Amino acid sequence: MSLQNNPLCFVTGASSGVGLHATHALIKHGWQVVMACCDVKKAAAAAKSLNFPAQSFEIMPLDLGSLQSVRACHTAFRAQRRPLDALVCNAATYLPQFKAPMRSPEGYEISVATNYRGHFLLANLMCEDLQKSSAPRLVTLGTVTANSEEFGGKIPIHAPADLRDFQGFKDGFKDAVPMIDGKPFKPGKAYKDSRLCCMMMSDVAPCS
Repeated sequence: MSLQNNPLCFVTGASSGVGLHATHALIKHGWQVVMACCDVKKAAAAAKSLNFPAQSFEIMPLDLGSLQSVRACHTAFRAQRRPLDALVCNAATYLPQFKAPMRSPEGYEISVATNYRGHFLLANLMCEDLQKSSAPRLVTLGTVTANSEEFGGKIPIHAPADLRDFQGFKDGFKDAVPMIDGKPFKPGKAYKDSRLCCMMMSDVAPCS
């Protein structure tokens, strides 16, 4: 069966959790899906476990914490000259036990680099691809970021998402600057801040 005319969705973090189940639902509704994941073997095993038809999905390597990886993934996708109808920015890393910031290859705090900066670059690169669709969709997730009744919303208890005036970004967000608000490192808050930024991105992305 040819799926050439079926809509195409690009999903980050599609090897588990929300991303995997979103991929499953999309395929069941006739979509083709690019599963963009840092662990391609895990993604292949997940697709096999859910019996995804071979022609309904493709796995592409993507490490959102590396801006070089984001650019390489987009270049590989663009080379296929495939129409794109939707981009789902789902992938995230959550490291609440870290006492000190881990850095991305470019030197940024890793949860913000992965959850927001990588997605921001990817979305901007893919805007041209999305604009070719008659009904483009850009979907961003902020899983349990602001829900104090959920585990991810409770930890750490006294650190709600708060970007202030983006002083950390203004200061370069490298070296001794691990937080978007420019304040000392709080791993749970770094996650929440990054997810809030990702959700805000949907309100301003010029893809339609």
